[in-house]
Amino acid sequence: MPKSRIDILRKDEVLHQSFIRWFKVRFDYERFDGSRTEPIERYVLDRGESVGVLLHDVAQNEIVLVEQMRIAAADFGSPWLLELPAGRVDDGENPMHAAIRESIEETGAEPHDLELISTFFASPGTSTERLHLYYCPFHEGLHVNAHGGLADENEDLRVHRVGLAEASEMIRNGALVDAKTIIGIQWLSSRESRTMLGTQ
Repeated sequence: MPKSRIDILRKDEVLHQSFIRWFKVRFDYERFDGSRTEPIERYVLDRGESVGVLLHDVAQNEIVLVEQMRIAAADFGSPWLLELPAGRVDDGENPMHAAIRESIEETGAEPHDLELISTFFASPGTSTERLHLYYCPFHEGLHVNAHGGLADENEDLRVHRVGLAEASEMIRNGALVDAKTIIGIQWLSSRESRTMLGTQ
């Protein structure tokens, strides 16, 4: 399907704090019927790019999850979430290198042979953030810490190893609610099923 044409009429920065920037964007665009909208204003959060890493112990069929406090989830129950190691891509940094760095910072594990699962928008209605999700299979020899995070960023992470079947059940019962984590686990579960059926 052809893309509709959009015109950015004005883009003003309204807040720049730490590594995030808020913009007020005024635009119009071509509807699917060919007509144009009136000028529209929206606020857009520019968070840059981020990465996530699915560390998979192939022999034990376990994945590595980190437990940490996420303040934006506080209004919906406990803000302590289980999720894949993840973080922001620094300016000028290669996403794969960022994935390796974040894995080391959060779990102590230095991944090798990373495979890109997918690149996707986290919440494109309001945020520019794109997330690069990587898969890293490992066998014996990859050290995983019990705790992780950077003290100067007030990170306090507890590291868990969870069986893939258990992780899938945690999605079904609502114990896992982080989008990138759900995507990664479902991708791996689908891959495992295809392998068992000999269709990979």
